[in-house]
Amino acid sequence: MDVAVVGGSVAGLQAALTLGRARRRVVLFDDGQARNRAASHVHNFLGAEDLSPSELLAVGRRQVSAYGVDVRDSRVDDVDVDGDEFVVGGERVRAVVLATGLWDELPDVPGVADGWGRSVVACPHCHGWEVRDQPLVQLGMRGSPERSVARALLLSRWSDDVTLCTDGDELMALQVDQLARAGVAVRTEHVKEVRTGSVLLGGAELAARRVFVVVRQHQQSDLAERLGCQVADGAVVTDEGGRTTMPGIYAVGTTTSPALLAIGAAGHASTVAVAVHGDLLELELSGGR
Repeated sequence: MDVAVVGGSVAGLQAALTLGRARRRVVLFDDGQARNRAASHVHNFLGAEDLSPSELLAVGRRQVSAYGVDVRDSRVDDVDVDGDEFVVGGERVRAVVLATGLWDELPDVPGVADGWGRSVVACPHCHGWEVRDQPLVQLGMRGSPERSVARALLLSRWSDDVTLCTDGDELMALQVDQLARAGVAVRTEHVKEVRTGSVLLGGAELAARRVFVVVRQHQQSDLAERLGCQVADGAVVTDEGGRTTMPGIYAVGTTTSPALLAIGAAGHASTVAVAVHGDLLELELSGGR
């Protein structure tokens, strides 16, 4: 095999597709834990607006398989380094593409986890259009008032009826002024429960067509770190071609850039796959394996 892709969400599948079309021998490993698997639809993704995440990934699997990519339903927890090659899931390869992605730490509020991906979402760019001009609540993450304010200000572009619930965090005067100028109401009480269609505070229930939350993002796998790749601020450090600090190891999508939307992760993966193919070709032409 030429390349092992670890992770089979949009970034991993796109990397495998680009490499497969370049006639590279590719094996892709996926444990089925795509970050957006709870969502009902993939929004803001050109050509895939009506698909659910599972449907989009199923289409992607069929496409990569048509180019000879070997797709395996298994998790990769270890990669063995053998000289200038790697052993991944029993396969010897010359390059590894890490597309392991992120997981989201949700606010510790009753009802948030139950509604995640449906009545509770994170990204206005992904889910704001569907609830435009309706009552919306931005729920903050305790201890991160700056991020909560920034998200509420962003959300105000989709609706004139936005309430920021800080869940006990107090705001500075400048933040309160910014929110007021954007037309965002503020409630600082602790949030008792998030329900479908509302948010329950200590003494009031706010209508909410959708609840947007601030999340903390974490890498799904520590594989890059254990392989010796540099990690900074929760992301794998790469150059513009996705090359990590370890030769032969590449990273794509949110593994290296957590802020990417799904379509951005796919685009980045395609660019990195081109670099992988070019690096392998250069090695081959120089007499390497």
